[in-house]
Amino acid sequence: MRRFLLIIAVATLSSSALSAQIVPGIEYSDLKYIYNAREYKKMPGDPYSPFLSAVGSFFIPGLGQFCCGEKGRGLGMFAAGVAIDGAFIFCGSQFVYYLNSDSNGLIDLNGDLFTDFNEAAKWAGAAFTLGGIALAYGIFCSIDAVSVAKVRNMYWRDLQKLTNVQLEVHPSLGFAPNANNATPVAGMALSVKF
Repeated sequence: MRRFLLIIAVATLSSSALSAQIVPGIEYSDLKYIYNAREYKKMPGDPYSPFLSAVGSFFIPGLGQFCCGEKGRGLGMFAAGVAIDGAFIFCGSQFVYYLNSDSNGLIDLNGDLFTDFNEAAKWAGAAFTLGGIALAYGIFCSIDAVSVAKVRNMYWRDLQKLTNVQLEVHPSLGFAPNANNATPVAGMALSVKF
């Protein structure tokens, strides 16, 4: 009997320890240690779309994370994306600055193409490098957004299990036989599902 009570106690404590990890308001930085995004299986009713999160974060870094409820993470990625794009635009404008142009602002192809070829080459190299970094960063943001959406969906499902208590009342009407005839009997059944 003691062994049976010990098994029940251990099972109860382990299940309550697992459910203690799943509480509302947990951020992705903690959820990624509880859930593995590779174990995600799409289910009807999932609130976050991994595909739309990836597309959004590729074109606007952090958008997918922001839409999945990770506002701080999304804003941080957006700020980094703006910094990379700003540096790319600056390098591109410096490259254009070193191009020869006539009085109409058109590139003068009759003379030398560059006012300072070495400076123009330096800024062109920096612009191409930053363009590659921007592309790689967009891919990174997309992959991260997919992971965030999957983990947040699994977390949402577990929250629904914890908070979804269904209470049903089922009235019933039957007949109870007695000595000469059947007497109508009314009843009610209460069903609670966790």
